[in-house]
Amino acid sequence: MEPTDLDELDGLPTWRCAEGRPLVPGLVALERLGVGHRTETWLAWSLELWHPAIVKLARPHQVSHPRAARSMRREARALRCGHPALPRLLDDHTGAPLPHVVLEYVDGEPFADVVDEGGALPPADVAMLAARLAPPLLHLHRTGLAHLDVKSENVLLREGCPVLVDFGSSREIGRRQPAGRPVGTPGYAAPDQEACRPVSAAMDYFGLGTVLAEALTGRPFPEVTALPATPVTPLVRVLLDPDPERRGSPDALLRGAAAACREAPWPSCLGRGRERDRVV
Repeated sequence: MEPTDLDELDGLPTWRCAEGRPLVPGLVALERLGVGHRTETWLAWSLELWHPAIVKLARPHQVSHPRAARSMRREARALRCGHPALPRLLDDHTGAPLPHVVLEYVDGEPFADVVDEGGALPPADVAMLAARLAPPLLHLHRTGLAHLDVKSENVLLREGCPVLVDFGSSREIGRRQPAGRPVGTPGYAAPDQEACRPVSAAMDYFGLGTVLAEALTGRPFPEVTALPATPVTPLVRVLLDPDPERRGSPDALLRGAAAACREAPWPSCLGRGRERDRVV
């Protein structure tokens, strides 16, 4: 593997590895899936598991940069929380000469593509999407972490069920953001996140609201100007409130999602969010 390719966007080096050639020990390259500021993501084949896997590794110019390894360590920590709607962490090699992590391959279509190709979803499906995305987020928050880049591109639909991916931006709740350098994607990050306020769970609530707004309108979130009147719309408006204090609580989020669903999204004996500790 050689650092001979240059990324089209930033002009900085990326790894070149032909299909079937060793990518990192025990995994052979299949396809490069994406390039970030510090890391790149590959679809690979695990020789041990005899199964596809995702490898996230430091870019050539970032191999010795501590921030690249820290980014992958944050992702590894987040995925250790073990919720079924999150990818599994298979290996953590962030201390290796070429820092990398190995993640479960989620065979699913990005929700952003689903909306782009199919348009708006029925309100009942949007409500179920909220009910299925809220629990992994709330579980992550209970471990002390926030995702900070919840958007439709980071939600994959696996057999119709959403899986939240890409935890490279995750941070500890309460941690301060560097002044003038907010974490997340511009246009999708909450106003308080863009203002570099300390990390909070409410920032992820806003991110969830952007996903649901796209599902309701069939348009990318920055282009959403109005929401249709549906049973799930009040929940989406709460999540997108500019004031993080008004975005609700875990209990309110679960109740709101369940109330908008035609059928209970979890066993009826648990009520509609009243026993959230058992749900998340």
